[in-house]
Amino acid sequence: MPSQNLASRPQAEVTLRAMRAADIDAVLAVQAQCYRAELIESRDALFSRQRLSPDTCFVAEEDGRVRGYLFAHPWQGETPPALDTPLPSLPERCDTLFLHDMAISERLRGRGVAPRLMEKALRSAREKGYRYARLVAVQGAASYWRKLGFTPYPLGRGKLACYGDDAQGMLAPLAH
Repeated sequence: MPSQNLASRPQAEVTLRAMRAADIDAVLAVQAQCYRAELIESRDALFSRQRLSPDTCFVAEEDGRVRGYLFAHPWQGETPPALDTPLPSLPERCDTLFLHDMAISERLRGRGVAPRLMEKALRSAREKGYRYARLVAVQGAASYWRKLGFTPYPLGRGKLACYGDDAQGMLAPLAH
């Protein structure tokens, strides 16, 4: 039987679904592949976001395996939540969907998965009447987020210190 070139094999379908608590180990594995050591967050920090906002946290699966994810949650104001700190609760009044963390494994990059994950979360934010989507771009990702309609907004270095030297606060208004 002739060997099949792996590059010519058809790509498996990528499905998006709500993140479940049982996905956290797979999410942590994707996170470890995608981020510098100082940006790796604990199970508790990430799980708190999924627990508090299950309708805005999603995974991307291929062949039944989690290969990407998005943690997003309601938030209030400009100051981002601290990195690697569990959230005990969400603010009472929220005007923002904070895109806390998105990572896509190398295997899925370039296949449009990140914009699809983001759109699922933004749709939920619009339905809830939030005015903004905010995030902190890390590892030089600000140019990527600009392509998706986010613009930088000023945050003092102290507010971004835990995110690294190259961190940039970014904002996109949500049309209703």
